[in-house]
Amino acid sequence: MADLPGGSDQVDQGRVSLAKKGPGPCSQHGPGPKQTPDYQEGCSKLVSEHTAGRAAADEGGGSLLDHALGYARAGLAVLPLAPRGKVPVTEHGKGDATTDPQVIERWWQRDPLRNIGICPQPGVAVLDVDPRNGGSLEALGMLPETWTARTGGGGWHVWFRCAGAVRGRLVDADGVDIKTHSGYVVAPPSVHPSRDRYRWLNRAPIAMLPEHLRERVRVPAAVRPAGRVSARSASSGAGLVRAVAEAQPGQRNSVLFWAASCAWREGGDAAVLDALTDAGVAVGLSLLEIERTLASAERRTL
Repeated sequence: MADLPGGSDQVDQGRVSLAKKGPGPCSQHGPGPKQTPDYQEGCSKLVSEHTAGRAAADEGGGSLLDHALGYARAGLAVLPLAPRGKVPVTEHGKGDATTDPQVIERWWQRDPLRNIGICPQPGVAVLDVDPRNGGSLEALGMLPETWTARTGGGGWHVWFRCAGAVRGRLVDADGVDIKTHSGYVVAPPSVHPSRDRYRWLNRAPIAMLPEHLRERVRVPAAVRPAGRVSARSASSGAGLVRAVAEAQPGQRNSVLFWAASCAWREGGDAAVLDALTDAGVAVGLSLLEIERTLASAERRTL
């Protein structure tokens, strides 16, 4: 039985119903060799076993560490993010995500206020709807009821199962990015820079991605087929990602362009480009802006 972290309610009082309840359970595959065999059951029970209520921190409940361990028990790989931020604090960023409780405990013992990042499993896609960039649920059309979180910035993370690879963004839907197993999302009850908390909105299992949304997926043009990543590229890639993650406001796009140019000169490894994309999103760049920057760097470098 996979309890919510901290043993207290993690579903918001104002449960949202997007449409009629969808039929689908969660993906059956967790991340990496440490996945739990009952991931399918545990993933849905993270929300379904609890009645609507306030976030654990509002009730004096479990710590961020408790919640991180709870996600890991359900098979969701987690990584520590900067307090009130989205940037990973570990050396390899998303590549360090794990379900190992001992590693997770060490991370949050070093700083109990670190936010939580969770990685979708293969076969799961998260629509990141950001109203600050024009995103809205209405732009997605009719949606089945599914696992949904309210972000600290006033947006939504809407989870779906999907058959086959889904990556990129939606056509005619500004402010909507697609997060998959190559990236991560900030998880409740993390704290936004505004001091508002991320929170779950409902108890539904993860539904299948509606066909009308899958037909609107546009794959970024700058991504090449994945090949063997050289040791040199992997090492330099970590530094490039860190440069983007630490870039100051007003310089982030130019730093991303520089980092992407370096990556293309090293052969354009898909893993490095994916990591740069994640870092760009984490510091506030839109996926469309990132795609254009990567494509521009490719044209000028190759």
